[in-house]
Amino acid sequence: MRWMLLSFIAAVLFVENGHARDWKAYMAYHDATFNQPAGGLIYSLCDGSIYTYQPGETVVKTFSKATGLSDCGIQFMEYNADEEAFLIVYKNQNMDVLGINDSITNMPEFKDSDVKDKTVNDVTMNGRNAYVATNSGVLVVNMRRREFTNTYNFGQKVLSCACVGDKIVALTSKGIYNGDLGGNLLDAANWKHLNEYLLNRLFVFGGRLYGQAGDGIYAIDETTGNISKLLHGTYTFFHPYDDVFVIGNKKELILMDENGKVSRKSFANDFKSLSYDGELFWASRGSKGLQAFEIKDDSVKAASAAIIPNSPIRNLAYFLKYTDDNRLLVGGGSLNYTYQNYPGTVMMLDGGKWTNFQEDSIYEKTNVIFRNVTSVIEDPNDKNHHFATAAGGGLYEFRNARFVKLYTYDNSGLATILPNDATPKYYVRTAGLTYDKDGNLWMLNNEVDTILKVRRPDGSWKGFYFNTLAGYPTFDHILIDSRGIMWITHRRTTSKHHAGILGFYNNATLDDERDDTWKFRYQFTNQDNTSYTFNQVYDVAEDREGRIWIATNQGPFVLNNPTDFFNNDVVFTQVKVARNDGTDYADYLLSGVPITCIAIDGGNRKWFGTSGNGVYLISADGQTTVHHFTAENSPLLSNTVYSIAINGATGEVMMGTDAGLVGFKADATEPVEPLEKSNVKVYPNPVRPAFEGSLRVDGLSFDSDVKITTVSGQVVAQGKSVGGTFTWNLRDNRGRRVGTGVYHVIASDQEGKNGAVAKFVVIK
Repeated sequence: MRWMLLSFIAAVLFVENGHARDWKAYMAYHDATFNQPAGGLIYSLCDGSIYTYQPGETVVKTFSKATGLSDCGIQFMEYNADEEAFLIVYKNQNMDVLGINDSITNMPEFKDSDVKDKTVNDVTMNGRNAYVATNSGVLVVNMRRREFTNTYNFGQKVLSCACVGDKIVALTSKGIYNGDLGGNLLDAANWKHLNEYLLNRLFVFGGRLYGQAGDGIYAIDETTGNISKLLHGTYTFFHPYDDVFVIGNKKELILMDENGKVSRKSFANDFKSLSYDGELFWASRGSKGLQAFEIKDDSVKAASAAIIPNSPIRNLAYFLKYTDDNRLLVGGGSLNYTYQNYPGTVMMLDGGKWTNFQEDSIYEKTNVIFRNVTSVIEDPNDKNHHFATAAGGGLYEFRNARFVKLYTYDNSGLATILPNDATPKYYVRTAGLTYDKDGNLWMLNNEVDTILKVRRPDGSWKGFYFNTLAGYPTFDHILIDSRGIMWITHRRTTSKHHAGILGFYNNATLDDERDDTWKFRYQFTNQDNTSYTFNQVYDVAEDREGRIWIATNQGPFVLNNPTDFFNNDVVFTQVKVARNDGTDYADYLLSGVPITCIAIDGGNRKWFGTSGNGVYLISADGQTTVHHFTAENSPLLSNTVYSIAINGATGEVMMGTDAGLVGFKADATEPVEPLEKSNVKVYPNPVRPAFEGSLRVDGLSFDSDVKITTVSGQVVAQGKSVGGTFTWNLRDNRGRRVGTGVYHVIASDQEGKNGAVAKFVVIK
């Protein structure tokens, strides 16, 4: 778990518990949908993730894959008071048992089974057991032993179930069934069809069975199936507790005691769920967070401030980019060619604090729904000034995270696909923001004649026309390399368009097109004279040696001599990796793996995100897979990775997936040139006995030679930095953890011209 300060005190603090200590999940906690008091805490479900809050405190504790949960995207969490544990059911039917002592047990058997329809509809508790209503019957989970004990399949899709007295009652699309808890419920013949009433959910309160339907709450006889309407109305939240049944909707709150006495409170509210801890009522209020209320007589009064952990506003991380001062910009959208419509999402992480850019009121100011953000960028001369592109609308301008202006077809150099449509602004499709060294803002304007646009610092616009590319729909990323060449990816192949890459060089003369050079290539020929065409070309990056890496659905390709791109004999190299099996054979690096994004770290290593294969870290020479992270073997949230960005100062690798954002603390940072003692930092220092990680030395120059010595000069470890970082596992050449003492770090740069010395203490 992690501790996080609440957003109303505008700060964040994380304390790791040691599980997967190199990972951190940045989950959204802005849509509070359900909560449950347990063990003196309030467990709150937000955006499919859990945090706990202790009333009266100023921090929350978050749970994620990085803290031990087996998955992400929670559909249900139901508390078993007898065993003091929650059954967590994920949207993919994986399950965990989470104890109030923070113990976690994964139960993947149902998810991994060959059951055809695994849809989970409801979860209820009785004694030490959990009963999971599914489209394939009822699953029984022994919460004490943390294991499945039975599956009751009587030929019906079970929408909800409940145990009352000696009966188990199941709600199906064909009515209500029951069975004897002490009988053989594995035999479908022992399930009795009581009636054909169509309800939504069953509850037990005060030893009696109740059902919820669209028109009210019903009392049900669990033996005969007879029902009678208890409350008339459409109710959206309901939860039974020991001495009160909480029922309500947006206009009314009803509290029923064990004797059936009903107390009604009429008041407008935005509650999605309401719980009771024996003293206060806790409301999950969607975007307004978790909040306590005191209900006495006819009054309903707030008893706490709204609790909204500082976090991303949504689990959308399509686009990631670090600014020069290591602030992370996040855009949560898509190119929209699959007709997805994500809310306009622009977020920034700065020193642990999230800022979520304005969304409200943009429609009222522009008459365009703000959605599908494709890229975000910070003004290099003003860190409070940002722009965002969108798959429809145009170019959005923000200052201090507040909306300023929409640049669209009628007030800028941008064009719309459908100028004669009733809503032409929706067809101004933009992407690929980047600044050049002169402060010009470049972007892509898809599906129109002139697809490349630039906004000058004075606010004027210019377009660049490429005759064979007019109308291309999915130009995505722009990279301006160290030579000034612009590399632009076109995402996908259609019946009329090709996935490929555009190289454009304007000779640093923005207004003189006579010396411009451009070439679009959709067919690559490698060093073995094998030709490829692609369904997708996703991304492009330049490494520290000036080579251009191109991400395609058939793996990565490299331009070792990028200027050759404009020549007829250009070679797109596929790195060959020796098999090392006694033969001379080699395989192309990640051949056939759909590479969706590329990032280069401070050590010139390549981070590849993929579609369905997780994340690869490949050594600088391309010969070694340093890491292959998947959702199955690591806290990576999903194997579908959209974007990767690296914090050069800390080495944290941020990975945007279709399930949200996660970071991995890697062992490479940006090198600092020249090597100077004042830049070198060693941590932790001192190294205490409980520390189990690796010592880090940051602030080094590229490929520094590093030695760790005792005060007497004995070398206990040596090696090279990865970028600007050297890590050491605190063990000597014989694999033994070093003893208590003072140690020196002695570093020199590649040429041996500059050096630095630092010291640290180990306490064993």
